[in-house]
Amino acid sequence: MLSTISTPEIAPSNLSGLSKLWEQLDEMRDAAARIAAVEESDIAKEAKRIVGKIDSFEPTVTLIGQIKAGKTALVNSMIGQTDLLPSDVNPWTSVVTSLHLNSRNRPEGTQALFRFFDEEEWDRLVSTGGRLGELAQRAGFASEQDAVRDQVLAMREKSRSRLGKRFEMLLGTSHNYDLVTRDLIDRYVCYGGWDDDEDDGSASKARYADITKLANIYLDLPGYPTGLCLRDTPGVNDTFMMREQITLNSIRDSRLCVVVLSAHQALSTTDMALLRLVATIDSRELVIFVNRIDELDDPAKQVPEIETNFRGTLKKHDVAVDVPIIFGSALWAQAALADTLDDMPAPSRLAMLNWAEADRHEPPAGRESYRDRAWRISGIPTLHAQIAESLVAGPGTAMLREARDALSNLVTSIEAADGEFRIQGEVLKNVNPIALTQRLNEIGEEASARLTDANRFTIDGLSERLVKAQSMFCDRAVEALQSHIEAYGTGKAWQYNPAGLRMMLRTGYKGFCTDVEKTTTEVYSETCGKLEAVYTEFFGIEPGRVSLKIPLPSHPLPPTGVGKTIALDLSVSWWRKWWTGLRKQEPAAQRYSALIVRETASILEELSDEMAPALCRENEAILATFIESQRTVLMSLAGADGENGERTARSAAKIAALDDTRKLVEAMAA
Repeated sequence: MLSTISTPEIAPSNLSGLSKLWEQLDEMRDAAARIAAVEESDIAKEAKRIVGKIDSFEPTVTLIGQIKAGKTALVNSMIGQTDLLPSDVNPWTSVVTSLHLNSRNRPEGTQALFRFFDEEEWDRLVSTGGRLGELAQRAGFASEQDAVRDQVLAMREKSRSRLGKRFEMLLGTSHNYDLVTRDLIDRYVCYGGWDDDEDDGSASKARYADITKLANIYLDLPGYPTGLCLRDTPGVNDTFMMREQITLNSIRDSRLCVVVLSAHQALSTTDMALLRLVATIDSRELVIFVNRIDELDDPAKQVPEIETNFRGTLKKHDVAVDVPIIFGSALWAQAALADTLDDMPAPSRLAMLNWAEADRHEPPAGRESYRDRAWRISGIPTLHAQIAESLVAGPGTAMLREARDALSNLVTSIEAADGEFRIQGEVLKNVNPIALTQRLNEIGEEASARLTDANRFTIDGLSERLVKAQSMFCDRAVEALQSHIEAYGTGKAWQYNPAGLRMMLRTGYKGFCTDVEKTTTEVYSETCGKLEAVYTEFFGIEPGRVSLKIPLPSHPLPPTGVGKTIALDLSVSWWRKWWTGLRKQEPAAQRYSALIVRETASILEELSDEMAPALCRENEAILATFIESQRTVLMSLAGADGENGERTARSAAKIAALDDTRKLVEAMAA
């Protein structure tokens, strides 16, 4: 059974900012729960919806990085464990492991849930040879695609022989457990290799790792905040490029990405896939952790040089230069947790002493133990603090505002209809529920139609921008190719960097998101105005006394698909063969132009046909939920029989609940 390593000497976490956030959210949750307890059924339903929304809040931090950068050791250190997740991974393993800390949404009786790839995903991998096979096919090299497919088939047969008849039965299913052990995680995540011998017992460790797609581990960790998910991804550079696609998908619903680099490994062209991916993420949702400074001879001198080089590389590849960069060592953190600092290799100890002398962080007041200092300079506390700061500033602030505004609207509606803001002598004793329903339907239909039409227009504009960017890039690339052939013929290899196209696509998508937010906010605001007028029209409320808070539009996901590897990025042997047989300038230009269109078509489709409509649908759903929330409250206040004026007098408990909630909302808004 897993146990948390926490001692009086080692602070379990430095995520206090998130704990403070949850304290505020819990205050609003409790306020909503009090209203639910004293109000009538329909209004109580709306209050419970606010409770559920807060309970479901779980910001996700996704970790990506270079292979062998020590990412898994870093994740273990971040949760105060020395070996929860295995670090010696199978090269094929593509498991995304999500660690849910003190989750309020843990399925009953479940501490571990493992999901397997489904049959369609396996068939696609086998039929195309994965992403690499698809690239080879589109570039026109069927033999290379066949070679990749053969490797995938061999891998599949190895899995089938290991699992027997259960192989097909397991695809698309899941396993859940009520107890987490290290052996259990080994079995599903990444221990073992293709040559494991079934008889020696080692293969049983990795029995399901080949077909496991997602691993969800629920951990109750004292000293850590409620509702935080740390997601460990498999990386971006594997044989079949399946890791890259899985990592891209994992980042999309994450509000913070931690990029793990190695101090002794230059951020160079070998990491282009990683750089392309990072370039799609807003700098406010990005943190870089440079690990393994314990392997440097002179960290105090070398770290500033490495940071300068890294920032220069980031700037060169159009990645935000203001992203926080933290230097540290998971090895030091692990040794501090396990109290094995004296057992570290001599070079690591010397590096730690060197870094400690140059420590740029303010030491705590009072005496600091050897373990405390090693833990602090490992960079984990600094990373914790940065994660807390970024999550609070981003999704945390948004969640606080959403909960605060929902509570404000609920209290305002109840107080208004209960007679708090009635026009003297104009109290309406009878509210016609049929007329009220009709008016609310009109408001909802008008708002929905306007937002849908505006979204359709904006999506069409995005498609036009993307196609124009693709066409401009094609023209420039073909012109450059023709100039190359004129100068060198077809005997010298040539490649055209698609970075310019990616920049134009990102810019186009960002402009689309800005337009969507503006239009959506306008529709939300107009809808609020119409709903406020309902209080005057049907309940006799003085105009201007009811002021509803408009909901926040959905946060757009990063266009990670723009950063995925395409044939234009590759310089492997089969790509160089593309030049073989080229004799004339025009056929080469036509062929290259066609390749560009084929390779970028999937990116354009993903942005305009998947991500853009998804964002618009989310905003439309937010609008529908907002209107339905007001409908629930208004219809309940009107009374099923229309006798609004005869509502039961407010109890002392209800008065206290509403007064306290109003004060809380005002304090949160201050």
